[in-house]
Amino acid sequence: MVEGAVPMNGVALRAAVAVAAVYGFFLIFAQFSFVELLRSGGASLTMEKTALGIMAAAGIAGGFLAAWRGVTPVMVRIALGVAALTSSLAPFASAMPGALGVAAATGAALGVATVGLSALAPAWCGVAWVGVGTGLGYACCNFPAVFQQSPAGQAWIGAGFAVVGMLAVPARTEWRAMEHRKVIPLWGALAMFTALVWLDSAAFFIIQHSEDLRSGTWGEPMLWRNAAVHLVLACVAGFWLASGGARALPGVAWVLLAVAALAVNGESTRGLAGWFYPAGVSLYSAALVAWPGWFSGVNGVRPAAWRAAWLFAVAGWFGSANGIGMAQTLKQVPPVFVAGAGAVVIGVMVLSDIKHWRAALTVAVVALVAAFSQGTESPSPSSAMERGRRVYLSEGCIHCHSQYVRPGSPDEAIWGPARGVEEVLKGEPVLIGNRRQGPDLTNVGARRSEAWLKVHFLNPRELAPDSAMPSYAHLFDDGRGQDLVRYLKESGVSATASLMAESARWKPVGSGLGSDGKSLFGSHCAACHGALGRGHGPLSWHLARPPANLSKGPFIWSAAGENLDLRIARVIKFGIPGTDMPGHETLLDRDVLALKDYVLGFRH
Repeated sequence: MVEGAVPMNGVALRAAVAVAAVYGFFLIFAQFSFVELLRSGGASLTMEKTALGIMAAAGIAGGFLAAWRGVTPVMVRIALGVAALTSSLAPFASAMPGALGVAAATGAALGVATVGLSALAPAWCGVAWVGVGTGLGYACCNFPAVFQQSPAGQAWIGAGFAVVGMLAVPARTEWRAMEHRKVIPLWGALAMFTALVWLDSAAFFIIQHSEDLRSGTWGEPMLWRNAAVHLVLACVAGFWLASGGARALPGVAWVLLAVAALAVNGESTRGLAGWFYPAGVSLYSAALVAWPGWFSGVNGVRPAAWRAAWLFAVAGWFGSANGIGMAQTLKQVPPVFVAGAGAVVIGVMVLSDIKHWRAALTVAVVALVAAFSQGTESPSPSSAMERGRRVYLSEGCIHCHSQYVRPGSPDEAIWGPARGVEEVLKGEPVLIGNRRQGPDLTNVGARRSEAWLKVHFLNPRELAPDSAMPSYAHLFDDGRGQDLVRYLKESGVSATASLMAESARWKPVGSGLGSDGKSLFGSHCAACHGALGRGHGPLSWHLARPPANLSKGPFIWSAAGENLDLRIARVIKFGIPGTDMPGHETLLDRDVLALKDYVLGFRH
């Protein structure tokens, strides 16, 4: 048993707050807000990966530099001050090359802060307080007011976390006398925690970028519950570590993550993932922070800092980056991911201490069940698209929607570029369409998001009050709806660049006189933005990010400046590709201009 359940005192409480602040900053800004700001700044996928790579490299370098120089409370405070400054500047430097500077400074600051806190924590508190701090950090990030903030708002919240952490860091540097056991050797800790971080990062990315998975796991109604689960289970982890459970805890964390990752793939079991995922994450996260100081076998700040530098470099930065990188094209968590992480956890448990074969055997059984319960592969995008195409035919979509942009006609300005006759005729059957009662769907994937398409299928008149299209909610009872969404989302997605170029050329003619902007807003915009334009419309919780607050901002896509009226008109007409903001291609120019004037009125 290690010293952990110490009485509450000012230093221990400050230590827990510091841990919570660093975790909160990392989660809400470095992992979440910064990526969204990059995308809103127009960064390509290559530039996004470059910026994140620079952040990771700087984080690794910062951690090893801190260990080499010798961590001190002053060093940690300075690092948190830099973190607060970079996240405050991020909304104003989301484009290159400013974003690269923010990435480098943020990574370096996090590297120093995480290594410093992990090495100094045994001088400040018992290990149970690490669990309390970890839980507080996760819980705060799941508060609806934080989780659903705009990317810029989350950046400023991240700055607030860093400032709180800077003020909370205690000054003590001498470790108290306590038992420091080598529960898991360095090689085992690196392998085990890398596998857990990798699985967590991959699962989080897949869930967060799929509207169905996200809404069933941590949608708006579940955020308070998730915050509570994170807090309670992290506190349990802290006291479990203090009671001698350090060897078993990572294995239990993997079991919980495995159940969550497999449950989220099925519509009927998705609700379980909302309970098991935050529980598993909280358990292993508390152990990750505590291992260098309490369970690596070292006794002193400097050797603990070196252990922390290696652990956060390999498990934290490398594991997280690879998990996200391998999940970017996936729509479900592959069972083989779950089994692979479990195999690593089993191997470490067996090889590091053969006496714990029973616990390893338990994990092995769960791993085998995970590997074979849902097959070894998740459905490929191509098979889902083909199934969706069959649904498109069987449901008679061809009777009301064309998939043919007429070359040399106004179609090209509204629906995107035309295809050659040879390409059109390759289809079996050809899906030109019988007539056009609804919009053309040739390039719909470049004009509408998955979330928008699903909402439209569930209840078309929530998005288009005058639509004659019936509800297709029944298709989502057995997966056909999601396949249809996938087919449409992939249709013409390559035309995105062409549509953006058309948007940049388009200029409305005339004025908004004769059109009622307020009525148009109520019909086309209020469902998402709300009647008052504050981003809380009845459909907002279905979307990947809350719609923009049209009265207070932040105005990422329509900041004040030159040609503001034209830029807003173009957003109304063509939407924002890559987001849930749709275009309103069929509106007359005078309607677009009336809407533009009404939207601008919210800012005054």
